[in-house]
Amino acid sequence: MRITRLVKAYDRSVFQCEEPALCDYLKTQATQDMRKRLAVCYVAINDEQQVIGYYTLSAMSMGREVIPDHYQKRLPSNYEAPVILLGRLARDSRYKGEGLGELLLVDALLRAAEASQRSIGAMAVVADAKNEKAERFYGHYGFTKLPTSGKWFIALETVNKLPKRP
Repeated sequence: MRITRLVKAYDRSVFQCEEPALCDYLKTQATQDMRKRLAVCYVAINDEQQVIGYYTLSAMSMGREVIPDHYQKRLPSNYEAPVILLGRLARDSRYKGEGLGELLLVDALLRAAEASQRSIGAMAVVADAKNEKAERFYGHYGFTKLPTSGKWFIALETVNKLPKRP
């Protein structure tokens, strides 16, 4: 298994997860969003070039009043908070319980941290949670729910403490 950017050659047809909207996005919208530069989709593929999991990253800004107070104080009063949006994250149902979701999350966080250090200013990763199960998942990995937006927030200074990819 490896994680790489989505290309047309990868087989998305067999991908199934518990959230129909996430399946549909991968199969019908992901390449269009990449072409339009709205998001970048990273996929986990198996030896047969089948997509077994994916996530998307995009640039985003949030009103400073939405983020936790501690981080608001770091921003000039007229700035919005620059963040990286983890818009979607899903793993194939066949791989449930094998840690693939966690692996995809860690890869997304490390990729976002690397981008914030090399090529784009960002102070946090913000995730959308499609349901209560996703909320528990993000909460378990250190994200904080932002009450006014419903999104989940983790500072990149926290992510930078994670072990780096080999």
